[in-house]
Amino acid sequence: MSASKTEKSQLETMPQRKKASKTFEKLGIIAGGGCLPAMLVDACRKMGIEPYLLAFKSHTDPDLVKNVRHSWTNLGALQKNINILKSEKINDLVFCGDIKRPSIREMKPDLRATKFFALNGFRALGDNDLLSAIKGELAKDGFTLHGVHEFIEEIVAPTGLLGTKKPSEQDLKDIDLGVKISQEIGRLDIGQSVITQEGLVIGVEAVEGTDELIKRSKSFLKSARSCGVLVKTCKPQQDKNLDLPTIGIETVKNAVQAGLSGIAFHAGNSLIIDVDAVITLADEKGLFLYGVDL
Repeated sequence: MSASKTEKSQLETMPQRKKASKTFEKLGIIAGGGCLPAMLVDACRKMGIEPYLLAFKSHTDPDLVKNVRHSWTNLGALQKNINILKSEKINDLVFCGDIKRPSIREMKPDLRATKFFALNGFRALGDNDLLSAIKGELAKDGFTLHGVHEFIEEIVAPTGLLGTKKPSEQDLKDIDLGVKISQEIGRLDIGQSVITQEGLVIGVEAVEGTDELIKRSKSFLKSARSCGVLVKTCKPQQDKNLDLPTIGIETVKNAVQAGLSGIAFHAGNSLIIDVDAVITLADEKGLFLYGVDL
């Protein structure tokens, strides 16, 4: 369903959030950067689950591992990491946080990782295909991957308007266009985000990520009635337990800096980190936040 078709029913709604009910004795957290891994650790403890971190230099926040059982490792040590998890009697895993895709050299792949990349073609795979292949490889050793939203359901993006600023008619048209384009680049496993303005595609996300897309698009935005919209949607083929689109404070700050009118996100299929703070900042800066059902 497009944004324009749902304008009246969505603009005044904000759904109730549910509490997570997932229960395991232990959960292995493959921890990237950002605040999401820390939120997952807290959620696990509240649910009586013991968290165990696989932490990666240059990605994982060193403060995160304080008072949490963990191992420092590298991304390419596939067999070592599997052995660690097995020794901890962990069967359930979550990929959590930001990990910028490294080169093969940076990953320092062990023999198993080298065989994996040779079979799957590291450079030929987009992010979604790569993560799906890794999920399949881990499944061979009996691991089950879960989505972070199964444990922190309140971060799942709702439908409709968040905050007080409403999108204009032109904004809604740009959201429609952005949804179509973001789904197309997603289908090709290129990216999740696009910036549109008055019927034009200003920029699409590739390997650089959403924040860099916003920054480089700033110079292409025109002084117009509509300032432009960031649209971020889940790829059509996306495994919902892997790499859901995510919006946070930095996204809002960058959108404000670029002069955008607002942000549209995929309701039910994307995440909003620290939603209350995100709404407060968006309201303060006059930026709309709008969840679209597809």
